[in-house]
Amino acid sequence: MVKMIGSFEVNDWAHWKKMFDGHSGQREAAGIKTIYVGNEIENPNKVHIVMETPSADTMQKFMQDPENAKVIEQSGHKQETTVMAVCSD
Repeated sequence: MVKMIGSFEVNDWAHWKKMFDGHSGQREAAGIKTIYVGNEIENPNKVHIVMETPSADTMQKFMQDPENAKVIEQSGHKQETTVMAVCSD
């Protein structure tokens, strides 16, 4: 298992978070565990997330799946702002 730390911007935190929470079953089925998700106090549309995945490419495969990609796009996630790092325990 690896930890992934990411940050990105969204169009609207409340809308994004509702869609993120509603998509939790698909993440869990892919072996992705959310450890932390929150937003910056001074910029509520800047999201920070910590996840645990079976391997470094699990998240990429998940996000590229057409069904998941559609949900990600509809959530208002600005993918071009995404920065992800694979970290040790």
